Amino acid sequence: MHGLHSIALPVLLARRQNYRAVMASSYDRRGGNHDWSNYLRREGRQAVLMEAEGPGCITRIWTADPQKGTVRIILDGKCVVEKPFADLLADLPLTYGIGGESPANYARSKADHVPMGFTSYCPIPFRSHCKVTIEPEDDYLYYQIGAKLLAPETAPDEFNLASADILQVEKVLRDWSEGKPLVNMSQTPIRPATVEPDSEQTIFEREGPGAVLGLRISLPAGLSDRERRHIRENLWLVGHFDDDEPRDASIRAPIGAMFLDYGQAPRPRSLFVGSDREGDYYCFFAMPFAHRAHLKLVNHGLLPADFVVRVLAEEWEAPKHDLLRFRATWHTETPFGPDHRDYEGLACRLLNLGGQDNIELLYVHGAGHFVGCGFSYDLANSPTDRAAGEGDEMFFIDDDPRLTHYGTGLEDYTNDAWGMSGFSSPFAGDAKGDGGNSDAHLFGYRLHVADPIPFVRKGRFTFEHGTGNNCSGDFRSVAYWYMDPSHSRTRIEERRWEAIRTGQRKMNEEE
Repeated sequence: MHGLHSIALPVLLARRQNYRAVMASSYDRRGGNHDWSNYLRREGRQAVLMEAEGPGCITRIWTADPQKGTVRIILDGKCVVEKPFADLLADLPLTYGIGGESPANYARSKADHVPMGFTSYCPIPFRSHCKVTIEPEDDYLYYQIGAKLLAPETAPDEFNLASADILQVEKVLRDWSEGKPLVNMSQTPIRPATVEPDSEQTIFEREGPGAVLGLRISLPAGLSDRERRHIRENLWLVGHFDDDEPRDASIRAPIGAMFLDYGQAPRPRSLFVGSDREGDYYCFFAMPFAHRAHLKLVNHGLLPADFVVRVLAEEWEAPKHDLLRFRATWHTETPFGPDHRDYEGLACRLLNLGGQDNIELLYVHGAGHFVGCGFSYDLANSPTDRAAGEGDEMFFIDDDPRLTHYGTGLEDYTNDAWGMSGFSSPFAGDAKGDGGNSDAHLFGYRLHVADPIPFVRKGRFTFEHGTGNNCSGDFRSVAYWYMDPSHSRTRIEERRWEAIRTGQRKMNEEE
């Protein structure tokens, strides 16, 4: 119900997600960049940060500065938490970061490579109603609170800070901090190979039901920076599951971007995807299939690519119909903006609520759920030196006329604050590259593995490029998501309907 099970057992992330994901935040209700201390309403000396009808579960709490005010969390009519905001986040499990803008915190963030933002993934379930307030009203509070709203007949767990699920995930995260991978592939056979220019190499192929549970790819040591960049941008991972059309692979992305590596230092190491301490690429997103699977590396470059690959797969006796198909969608875009230099003035007054000019990480029709993304935003040739990181995430789900998710800045989306600190954590991370201005090249990732975002008819996941789409630049990303295969008309469906049309089979006949 709360999403923690999939952290300890990744294949559960492929299950259908039967809830609605929402987020309350301090975003500027006009669509500008005044994105602090905006609340749902005031009740005397209290400000209401978030309110929802249950059953449901709070999945994430983030703030840039929790130093002021007493927070009350009221579940089903009973106040279960009443303490200063900073103390609350310090006490909740599954919490990391600093929070609070000060010279000491800036120095600690850079020295220890931890985010300035304060984030908790501790699940807080409720049965009928949830309200979060702060008193006295903080006049400089940036915040985001994510939640799942469940079906009426669902019975959530009790609020318990020491539940077995939380303790299990804490152990997984401790193991991760010690360098242990989420999926142990040490006994998986090693396969070395070379992909020549303008050719491809199959790395996994199987008929029948099953799932790829782990993938590791290592490139040879001793490559120059130029050679490594050429290979990570021109050697592509392509994956087909069941009856994907050749033109619509489930996975099609450069291997660098696929594994969060856009050349930033250090290379990201998240719980599910990234680079390990030896420099090998890994992915532990479960990739189920009912009939067949085919993974290959395609070399679009000028250099031969030597690699060593490990693929951990599991066979099943029968397909598991409740599991969706994994997708990794590559996107590149060069958005244009007016690049206002007057950041404190005109740039922050640009208004955007519709998101029509936003960068689209993913726009899909059908059903599924979004489980994260990694991105690179290069503004080296842009004159703007500040507003790039102020672009908000804006997610539009199904036909809801309201914004389902409206954030407060790109660094806030990556669980950071006050700029990008340069860190890597299990669920989020960011970095800044060198360039001609202070924010010349931004990198980041966020994995929604504890809080996937489902959609039934369509999902449009976007970022502003700078506040109010102010900045021009070069944007690249990979979106990770799961798709309901029944919403993708494939060749097997075409054959089924042709057989029905010609009378060779009945409408309700099984395969």
